[in-house]
This record gives sequence, structure tokens and C-alpha cells, in this order.
Amino acid sequence: MDGKHENGLLKVKDVCALVGITPHTLRYWEKEFPEYLQPHRTAGGHRLYDDHQLRRILEIKYLLKDRFLSIKGTKLYLREKLQGSALHAE
Repeated sequence: MDGKHENGLLKVKDVCALVGITPHTLRYWEKEFPEYLQPHRTAGGHRLYDDHQLRRILEIKYLLKDRFLSIKGTKLYLREKLQGSALHAE
């Protein structure tokens, strides 16, 4: 198999390899950014990620590692981004 689940979603280990983070880091980010990172779940509870979630993980990594924002700063940035996109949807 090419690293994708049968429905085309990526498994945790594959996302981590692509992004360059550990599964521990990914779990931590999911806890810190629950409104922004919402992986799909299998019936057995395994997390799976689509392209949209992968882009969000890459954005979080960029904000934390390249822009040097704190967790708090990243949360604020993402919250404002989500609120801005909700305003444009109305």
C-alpha cells in the first residue's frame, strides 16, 4: 500500500513522515488546536487525515517553527483566521 488508507486518507505515521514531526507532536497539536485539527476516525478509533487536515498541520508547523509563534500566539492567529473565514461565508 502507498501509505494511504483504503479511502485515500493518510495514517498518522505517514502524515508525520511527510510533515517531519513525531506522532507525539501531532497528538499534542490536536489537543491544543481542537477547533482547527479534526482528523477522521475509523470505527476502531484510528486517526486518518485528508489533504485539508494535512495543509492545516503544515500551517501549524510553519507558525510554530518558522514564524516562531508561541502556542498561545498560534491559537490566536488560527482563531482569527477561522472567524474571518466565517464572516466571509455569510
